[in-house]
Amino acid sequence: MSGEVQVVSFYKYLISNGYYFDKNLIENYLLSLKVKPFEILTGNSGTGKTKLSQLFAKFISRDLLNQTSVDDEGFFTINVKTNYSSWENNGWTLPKEELRDIIPINECSTNFDMAVDGISAKGDIKILVQLYYESDEIKDHFKGLYEQNPKGFTQLKISCNDLKEFISKDYRDPEGKILLKQKSNQSAYEKRQWFAHKNIFNYYPFDSGYSPCEIIVDGIRSPAKIRITPKLTFRKNKQLQEYLKANDGREVDVELNIDKFDFKDFISDWQCSKSREITSLDLNGNGSKYRIVPVGANWTDNTNIIGYHNVITDEYHSTPAYELIKNAKNDLNNPYFLILDEMNLSHVERYFADFLSAIESGEEIPLYGNENSLKLPNNLFIIGTVNVDETTYMFSPKVLDRANTIEFDTLPAWDYMLSNVEGGDFEGNITYLQSPLTDSDISKLNISDLKEILSQVTFKEDNLWDTLAVELTGFQETLKGSGFDFGFRVINEILRFMVVAWRYENSPEEWNNWERYFDAQIKQKILPKLHGSEKAIGNVLINLFNICLKDRNNNENPKNFIVTKDNSRFYTSAVKLQNMVRVLSDQRYVSFIN
Repeated sequence: MSGEVQVVSFYKYLISNGYYFDKNLIENYLLSLKVKPFEILTGNSGTGKTKLSQLFAKFISRDLLNQTSVDDEGFFTINVKTNYSSWENNGWTLPKEELRDIIPINECSTNFDMAVDGISAKGDIKILVQLYYESDEIKDHFKGLYEQNPKGFTQLKISCNDLKEFISKDYRDPEGKILLKQKSNQSAYEKRQWFAHKNIFNYYPFDSGYSPCEIIVDGIRSPAKIRITPKLTFRKNKQLQEYLKANDGREVDVELNIDKFDFKDFISDWQCSKSREITSLDLNGNGSKYRIVPVGANWTDNTNIIGYHNVITDEYHSTPAYELIKNAKNDLNNPYFLILDEMNLSHVERYFADFLSAIESGEEIPLYGNENSLKLPNNLFIIGTVNVDETTYMFSPKVLDRANTIEFDTLPAWDYMLSNVEGGDFEGNITYLQSPLTDSDISKLNISDLKEILSQVTFKEDNLWDTLAVELTGFQETLKGSGFDFGFRVINEILRFMVVAWRYENSPEEWNNWERYFDAQIKQKILPKLHGSEKAIGNVLINLFNICLKDRNNNENPKNFIVTKDNSRFYTSAVKLQNMVRVLSDQRYVSFIN
């Protein structure tokens, strides 16, 4: 057997286990996770909303997607950026999430107390894994890749067998305190960071020097070396920064109050093992990185999610959801999924308002009793499923506005029974698509950041940023008269989705496929809030429908028009709007989830 993992694509994994979903729907779901940690999956009962969320949570658990994949020569393959550093500096800081099975690093708890020459501060340690190569041929190759696409990716193979010499079992417990000598310099007093003194490796199971290895890029081999680099940082501290500046150039005593480094997952008898074939998955276990929580019709507050303080026993009554969130906070390198099943069996605003606010603001959720507050970690994803029937409550626009709403259509029985599903595989960067924590800072990008990225992209010799501005303005103006127009939040989230979609398609300079992803955002971010009577939104739906066509000025009647991919610019949105118009005509009232 070859050394490759047989199932690396979530799409193919689903098919191999008898689950059939539209490929674009899966891409939309995975890309949306990068933009927003809250997704709403809507559709008829039995269309696979909960199952898709559950299967993906299991698929990317450490025991599946992140198994070591090593070829017969002992090379481990990862994806690296072809950025400026890759050729100018002969190396990179490597993505730790792709290395954790061959270099099992766990960092110390963050926000520890520290002192510099007696001045108190709050500190943190981040571990960088850096690789440097020697070959001028690879340097020239990366320069060429960079010039073709400054933000692209390529595959890098590392001979991980050599890394065994890098692992040392001889390290000691900090016993509450680590003392280091650090030199005060510009980086320390302006950027509040140092590369930690090598003595810190007394408490880490890694060698403080370099580990030799070999790399292969597109068939080109080169000697290389890997280095583990702990970076010590501290929070803004005017007194400390002024002190360090006044003592520029001299050593200072740094005391770190750390009980221990976390090596609970460290593989003491580490080895660069062969990968295993993955063909099936146990679907019956609960899984430690996800939890399915059925929403009850009696949920009137958030205690069903975060628990409450029992005044009789003077203890905090926890919940499965709260335990999952705590586990996520203690394992920030891995994604965790809280799946709220049938979320609209109760009024969402009653039990989920604190979460909606925390997701938007980044602030903490107040808790009860002795527990002070809860901050949602960045590696927590909340998936809500919504069944479309008369027994459930309608989501308010303010809830829909704060999520990506993804509709699950019913798969035709003919296609399902005869396995008549689309073949092939994901066509973009699969690793990027299936890694929800990669680009997790995309939610922090403001309009200036987004403009800087998308202004580099063209479409038919036009600037894509200008094209998107025209399209968003057109939809906004059409909706304004009905009161369903959208503001900065929706605009920013649509643009962030476009950025991750562009990167998933390997960051082309001219992006001719952008309409497929903009179509997804129309349906996920703009249309879900629409609801009302024929008098209120009838003309709005017709106008929106015509905007989605290639010929926008014909004022087509959606009820009689035959929608095809050839005559539509935004096909899935046009089909959805046509269905809404027909429901409105029959029932005199319509909403997105009808």
